[in-house]
Amino acid sequence: MSQVRTTKVVSPLAKQLARPGGRTIADAQRLADAGLQRHRAGVMDDIECLIGQLELLAAVGAPEGRAQVYGLASSLVDLAGFFDTGPLYTAGYSLCDLSERMQTTGVWNWPAVEVHVKALRLIHTGGCKVGAESDLLLQGLKSVLGAFAPAT
Repeated sequence: MSQVRTTKVVSPLAKQLARPGGRTIADAQRLADAGLQRHRAGVMDDIECLIGQLELLAAVGAPEGRAQVYGLASSLVDLAGFFDTGPLYTAGYSLCDLSERMQTTGVWNWPAVEVHVKALRLIHTGGCKVGAESDLLLQGLKSVLGAFAPAT
C-alpha cells in the first residue's frame, strides 16, 4: 500500500509575514492619524477660503453665481470629511442639498443660501465644536432646507 503524504507549500508572502517585526494595526493607525493631522491647519485655511467665496457669492446674489454654490459647498464637504469637523460637515452637506434642490426646481433663494453660509462661518469660527449652539444652527438649516422639499 501507498502512504499519503501531505506537503505544505510556503509562499514567499507567508514567509515574509511569519518573520518578526513590522507594525501593529494600532501603530499604523496612529501614524496615519498623525500624518493626517499635519495637514489639518492647511485644510482649515482652505475651508476658510471656500466660506469666504460663498459669502461673496451670497452678497452679490448674481444669477451666474448660482452654479458655483454647489461646487464650492461640495469642495468644503470633501475637505471637512477628512477631519472631525462635526457640524461644519453637516452644514456644508445641507448647503449642497439646498443648492441642488433649488437648481432642480428652478426656484433660487439667495437668503436661504446666505443663512447656510453664515452658519458655516459661525461653526468654523467656533472651532467646529458640537454643542447646543451648533445643534440649534443645524436645526435652523434643516428648517430652511425643508422649505425647498422636492415635489413628490
